[in-house]
Amino acid sequence: MDYMEPPRGKTVLNNRYHLLNRIGEGGMAVVYRAYDRALDRVVALKVLRPGYGDDAAFLGRFQREARAAAGLDHPNIVTVFDVGQDEDWHYIVMEYVEGQNLKDKIRDESPFRVGQALDIAIQVCAAVGYAHRAGLVHCDLKPQNVLVTTNGRVKVTDFGIARALSSGVMGEPEAIWGTPQYLSPEQAAGKLPTSASDVYAIGVILYEMLAGELPFMAEDAQTLALKHLQEEPPALSARNPRVPSHVAQIVHHALSKDPTKRYRTAEQLGRILIDCRRQGEEITQPLQPVSGPARAHAARPVLAEEMEREERHGLDWVAMVLGAAAFLAVMGLLPLWGLVYRRYAIPPPLDTPVPTFTTVPIEPTATAGVIVTPAPGEVIVPDLVGLEQETARQILANLGLGMSVVGETYHPTIPALSIVSQLVPAGQPIKRGESVGVVISQGPQLVTVPQAVGAPISMIEPVLTDIGLVVMRQEAWSLEPPGIVLAQEPAAGAVVTEGSTIILTVSSGPRVEIGANLDNKVLLVACDLGAEELHPGDTLSLTLYWRALQAMNESYMVFVHLTRADGTIVAQRDSEPRGGRYPTTRWISNEQVSDPYDLTIPMQAEPGVYWIRTGMYVPGNMQRLPVLDPGRAQVQENSILIHQVRVVIP
Repeated sequence: MDYMEPPRGKTVLNNRYHLLNRIGEGGMAVVYRAYDRALDRVVALKVLRPGYGDDAAFLGRFQREARAAAGLDHPNIVTVFDVGQDEDWHYIVMEYVEGQNLKDKIRDESPFRVGQALDIAIQVCAAVGYAHRAGLVHCDLKPQNVLVTTNGRVKVTDFGIARALSSGVMGEPEAIWGTPQYLSPEQAAGKLPTSASDVYAIGVILYEMLAGELPFMAEDAQTLALKHLQEEPPALSARNPRVPSHVAQIVHHALSKDPTKRYRTAEQLGRILIDCRRQGEEITQPLQPVSGPARAHAARPVLAEEMEREERHGLDWVAMVLGAAAFLAVMGLLPLWGLVYRRYAIPPPLDTPVPTFTTVPIEPTATAGVIVTPAPGEVIVPDLVGLEQETARQILANLGLGMSVVGETYHPTIPALSIVSQLVPAGQPIKRGESVGVVISQGPQLVTVPQAVGAPISMIEPVLTDIGLVVMRQEAWSLEPPGIVLAQEPAAGAVVTEGSTIILTVSSGPRVEIGANLDNKVLLVACDLGAEELHPGDTLSLTLYWRALQAMNESYMVFVHLTRADGTIVAQRDSEPRGGRYPTTRWISNEQVSDPYDLTIPMQAEPGVYWIRTGMYVPGNMQRLPVLDPGRAQVQENSILIHQVRVVIP
């Protein structure tokens, strides 16, 4: 890589990171290979281009996303070490990965062998699925953000950076998250990305690896977005006939226009791809018994070899298997094959002395309406499901049978170390001395609760649902934008059983909905509150929103009081609406009027909780308008209690 001049001639940032050479660049940042003097290691340094550091709000988003990405610890994710600033240069310090990005690899080698493409996609799914469980959506998955090391390890980078870069950057409030070629239909429509949006991008990447070209191309981003929204991608088989149909179906499902019809998370897609690869391995396993060193060789993944054979010879394995089954059925050998399967598939008896047991007369057993009578030397297998493992082992031992654990699985109701299923069904006779294979319960599936606080509810709720949690929402007033999660129970990092409920407190925004009816003349619809924690001497700003229920021929005064809990007034403002500029006599029926007020917190105000109260009264007799319906508020003596605020001493 040729040496390139670092920013404005700088060679060292913060007297620590020595810039060596430029290794990549984009529209918003330049990436350098750098030497970390403090820790004696080579790192990758992403430096924002000039101009992007001038927007304080953007920098806050950029740093928050980078720090969130720094919390991701996974072997398939590029580690973020640090976020820093040197004068007006803002940068992220990341793990340096030897290798090339997947885009360059696609240009050089595509179309990939099916096994190779699946291996890469499975690793991408592992990385992105881990981020989804942590509550992060990548938003900009593309081959340029997927690095492939020299030993084949995949590393995904730039988690969450697209979201920071697109949130109102450089005066573009309608920026769309993502890169047009890999943009999900919902992102193209301007909606918030979810975990299913990342699945779509992985589907595009998998399509590109297998076909050697993208599913959609256009001269401009707008046309490309419309293609993602409206057009179906060309069939993979048309672009690469060597791709097996079951692989093409998985890609097609990942590219569904409707996000609810896709795999919901990258982890779910990854499991499907692993099953697909495993099926390929099983197809190519030798049929004869394997032992010793040969067994270890046969257990090696051979999906890529199987795919290559299919590409060269075009064998239809499904047809071959079905044909073999048909042949066995015609020859009347299926019963014989069942006996052979029982002989070799069921684990052999243990080479240990059979425990002594008391002989019990065995009665004929009725199974599904058929009386089963054991032959001499046989016993009837009991029903073991639900029994504790050692209890089941003892029952079988008393019958002269062994027990072998052939697997474990999670189960929502059967306790851990109890039997979930048995390979030899209850009621079936087998010979004494044989073993019954059983599957043991691991108890309910456990789920680690991800961090939800700070995330939009629309983004985090699908993630929580996908990992098996039941989401319950409750709203609360907050200065945070509507929809942001303020609190969660259980907390992030807690381990709970699948199906547990997580309670999310979601911001309803700074507006307090009220809906109080004053004498059928006016409705106090809502109030916008600027703060809920103030210091003595601060100004409390609020805006009341009224709606006239009828035309009024009398001018009413509005009172806004800040009171202690006992009703003692500590600050107040009484005036006609809008400081007297828009009296109620000018209001027309059904008109909505915004009415701002400022209250100064007295310097002598003691720390504690105070109430904001409001209402209307007749100036002549000071008679308050009666509150006929409080709506969502509380009312005391025809005074509407809008909200609490807290005064603190700095």
